[in-house]
Amino acid sequence: MSKLMFLKRRFKYLLIKLLRLKDHSHKVALGFSLGSVVNFVPTFGFGLILSVGLAKLCKGNSIAGLIGGMFFMWAFPLMFYLNTVVGGYIFPIDLDQTLLQNTDEDLDNSLELGAKIGKNFLTGMILNSFLFGSIFYIVSYYIINQYRDFLLHYIYKKWIVKNVLNKWIISLISTFISNCKSI
Repeated sequence: MSKLMFLKRRFKYLLIKLLRLKDHSHKVALGFSLGSVVNFVPTFGFGLILSVGLAKLCKGNSIAGLIGGMFFMWAFPLMFYLNTVVGGYIFPIDLDQTLLQNTDEDLDNSLELGAKIGKNFLTGMILNSFLFGSIFYIVSYYIINQYRDFLLHYIYKKWIVKNVLNKWIISLISTFISNCKSI
C-alpha cells in the first residue's frame, strides 16, 4: 500500500471517528478546535497530549481534541511561519539590517535581538491561536450540527479510497452542491 493510500485511509478513519462521537456538537467542536490550535505552539513532541488535556480542561470532547491535533499536525511548520509573519506585522523588525549590525556587537545586543524575535513569535502565536481557533470552532460546529448524518452516510457508503484524488474531490463537491440545492 502506498503512503498516499495510507494517508487517505487514515484521514477517512479520523473523519468517521470524529463524526460518530456521541456528544453535543458544542463539545465536539470545542475539543476539535482546541486540539487543532495546539499546533500553533511549539510543543516539542507533546502536542497530542496537550490537545487532549486542553480539550478536557475546557470541557470539550477529549477524543475530538486528539483528532484535531492529529488533523493539523502536518501543518506545524506552516503555522510556525505564520506566527512569525503575523508577529512581524505587529512589531516590525528589519532582520537583515539588525543581523548585520549584531555580528560585530556584544552578547547583550544578541540577547536583545532574540527577545525581539521571541516577542514577535509569541504575539503571532496568540493572535493566530485565537483567530484560527474561533474559525475552527465555528466551521466545525456548523458542519457537525448541520451535516453530521449526511457526511457519515457519504463517507461510510460512497467514499472509496482510490488512487485518483481528483475524482474524489469532484464527486464530493457535486454531491454537496446537489444536497444544498435540495434543502
